[in-house]
This record gives sequence, structure tokens and C-alpha cells, in this order.
Amino acid sequence: MYKILVAEDSKPILRDIVRLIQKENAEICVETVYDGEEAMELLSRFKPDIIFTDIKMPVMDGLTLIQKAKQMYPRVKCVIISGYTDFTFTHEALMLQVDDYVMKPVDEEQFEVLLTRLMEEIDGLRVCRTEAVMQQILQEEKLIPESSLPEQYMLALIRVGLFQQYAAPLSRELVNEVMRQAKVKGRFWIVNTRLNSEKLIVYDRKDSAARDRILLWDKKILENLSGKYTRVNIIESGEYDGIMDLGRQYAELSNELGRRVLLDEVNVFKAKCGSEGHKEYIRQREELDIFRTRIGRVLKNRSAEDYRKEVSRRVKEWKKVRYPVYVLRKFLIALMDEMLLNETGNTGLLEEPGTLADRMLNDCATYGELEMQLSEYGDYMTEIREERPGASVEMAQELVQYMRVNVYKNLSLQDMAQHFDISSSYICRLFKMYYSDTPISYYNRIKIEEAKTMLTDYPNMRVKDIAEMLGFSDQYYFSKVFKQQYGVSPLVYRSQIYGNSG
Repeated sequence: MYKILVAEDSKPILRDIVRLIQKENAEICVETVYDGEEAMELLSRFKPDIIFTDIKMPVMDGLTLIQKAKQMYPRVKCVIISGYTDFTFTHEALMLQVDDYVMKPVDEEQFEVLLTRLMEEIDGLRVCRTEAVMQQILQEEKLIPESSLPEQYMLALIRVGLFQQYAAPLSRELVNEVMRQAKVKGRFWIVNTRLNSEKLIVYDRKDSAARDRILLWDKKILENLSGKYTRVNIIESGEYDGIMDLGRQYAELSNELGRRVLLDEVNVFKAKCGSEGHKEYIRQREELDIFRTRIGRVLKNRSAEDYRKEVSRRVKEWKKVRYPVYVLRKFLIALMDEMLLNETGNTGLLEEPGTLADRMLNDCATYGELEMQLSEYGDYMTEIREERPGASVEMAQELVQYMRVNVYKNLSLQDMAQHFDISSSYICRLFKMYYSDTPISYYNRIKIEEAKTMLTDYPNMRVKDIAEMLGFSDQYYFSKVFKQQYGVSPLVYRSQIYGNSG
């Protein structure tokens, strides 16, 4: 419903404007007055969305009415009704932040275009206010709820990336654009959460949109976003009727999405009733204990062949039972822990096992890639202590520091080996052991972290120039490496940082 107040002392013009307003939209309530003083008396009771007012009226002129109305209701839309002889007044009205003006005699087609635009702007403001209230509810802030909050609704949580530290931002503007492309009908709101890599959609069920229709929309949204991000997942809820409990509803939905994301697929999940089954939890725990025991024995025996066989068998099992990422992470952390326990005479991994597991899972899009990454540890299991015993940890740290100092150069593996007077193969084994990565891949990761900072701090710097400054001769290769690390291209990453969907 839109409320419009028309203040005009000419009865023929007043009737003409009211006719055009009612012709445009049936969901409009119109009140009319013949002077500014009457309008002021009506203002606080009627609380209009739009005011159409003549400039020259008895008792109180239109400009004074606009000024007082804006003081009371800053968001009210004001349109002056002006004759050609009122140009001086029209200019003064525009200085008062009047939204538009209508010339006498009123042109029907131009008036319809103007009214449609104003109603769309009002709809946009209402959506923004409701989203702000929902965000307050989500963050459990004290507030006074607005009457525009939905009574029955469904939620859909969109999340990009697997882990927040490697996830690109997701802007409201982009989500709104892909929802428009998906031809989502009815009322909906896009709400920010505490993570910049996700958005919560609130679908109003007042229009009785069927759940399968919402599922279809969410699938189209997933398809559109998947063209920009390498990892996108959506989970949708059942029907709710308690918007003041939005914080708890979001938390439950977020936790369930985290438990269901898969390594090699993107999905629209339907929220399940109840928590994870106890039997499933116990089974996973038992398998984890068995894995830890077996892999610990293999590492202790330092048999590269047995290690690869165990890894291959386990990865195939994980794929068969479709373990979600959060379960795979537990197995990888167990593997790293056992490596630490069996790395006598050394301080072990230079990064926390959880960090290594997150990075490995973020870099692997398939189970085959995960098996390859894990299998590579077998290449150095019996060799890492053969060269320069006791100095490997310090050497690995010095190599990383050397990379950071030379982030704007284009170091090769040979450059690093020559600088430190060690073999290239030894460097490779050090990085695989302590950083679960190759030297060049780790060096590129440092460069891409710097690129992320530059994209954020220097919005006008061209991507091509950033790539060249960081030693990438090929912009397309730079974009590929960036997308591999953060899930989106540099251009999309920057557009999301600055909140536009281009």
C-alpha cells in the first residue's frame, strides 16, 4: 500500500492528478487538500509516502509545506506541481531536495512514468529498512519491530568458499542481480550475516510461494553464482513464523550447511529436522581412530609404498561414503598430528595442522587431487633427514622470508637454490614437509595475498598492472592462480569489495 497526499488549490488539476494516480495502481490511498495548512494538519496522521504539492497556495505555500514535511519525515517523496511562470520557485524547490516536478497542464504519460519510478524507489527503501531490522534481529540487538516484517517465511543461506580465510566477499548487489536473473517473484529480503562470504535470503510466504518453486529459484541462483565463484552452496529451511527468532534460525542453518558441504560438488540442500545421528557420529569417530592408528604405524615404519596404499584406500572410502568437508578435515588433521608425533629430532610442521588441512581442502576440487596431494608426502618420507639434519626447520623459514622480501620479483626454484647453496630437490621436500605445498605454489600464494591487498587498497589500479608488478607476465595465468586461491577472478573480487555486481 502506498499513501499519497495531493495539495492543490485548483480543483480541476487536483481531480486530474487523483485520476491519474488511481489509474496507475489500485493499492494507493489518496488524500487531498486545498492548501498547505490543511496538509500540515493531515501530515502526522496520514504519514504519506509521496506528497504532490502546488507551489502557490493560500495560507501556506508548497515550499514551506515541503520544508516542514521533510523535517518530520526525511524519507517522504516530494513532487512540486508547477506552471511555466514558476521557474524561480521551482529552482528553489529543487534546492530543498525535491524529488521531481510536474508541469501544468499535466502530461499523462510522463506522470505515469514519474509515479512508477517513485513507487519503485519507495519499495527499495522499504526493503532496505526491513533488511536493516532483520540484521539487527540476526545480531540479537534490541529494536522495535516494524509492521512490514513477514509473518510466514522461508530462509535460504548462500555461502561461497569452503573456509572464511580463503573466501571472496559476496555482495548484496550481486545476489540481488542473480535473483533478478532467476526471475524470483514476490517479496524477499537479502540480509548480511557476520561473514562477508555469505548472505541470508528471507522469502515471504504471504504470496503462498510453494517450496518447490523456491527450490527452483535457489537452483537458478546457484547456477548463476557458480559462473563467478568456484565454490557455492545453498541451504534452505522449512517454513518459519517467528521472525524475532531469526538469529537462532540462522545459526542452526549455518551449522547444518557447514556439516553438509562436499569436496567435489556444489548443492542446494534442504535443511533436515533434528541434529546429526548419534550412530553416524560414533561410526565416524571409530573410523577416525582406526585411521589414526594405521597411518601412525605406516609413518613410524617410514614405508613410502605402504603410505601411498593407505592414502589411496582411505580417499576411495571417503569418496564412496560421500564424507562432507568438515569430516575430511578431521582425517587430515589426524594425519598431520601423526606426522608431528613421528617427526623425532625436528620441530615438525611449521604451520598448525588445521591450517594445512584447510589449505589442502581449499586447493583440491576433486578426490583425485586430494589423493595426489596426500600421496606426495611419500616422496620424502625416507629422505627429509638425509640432507643437513637439524637445520631443515630454520632453512624452511628462511626460504619463506626470502620469498616475502622478493614478492615483487619473479624468483625461480633455481634462484632460491643458488641463493642458499642447496639443491632444488631439497627445497621441494622442505616445502612439502612443512607447508604441504610446492615452493613455487607457496611463492605464488604469497604473491596472491599481496594482490588481494592491492585490489582492496587501490581500487583504480588495473589488474594487468598488479599482475605485472608481482612478476606475472601473463595476466590470464595471474587470474587463474587468484581464482584458485580465493574462488573468484580478481575483477569479481574487487567488484564485491566495492559492492557492485559488475
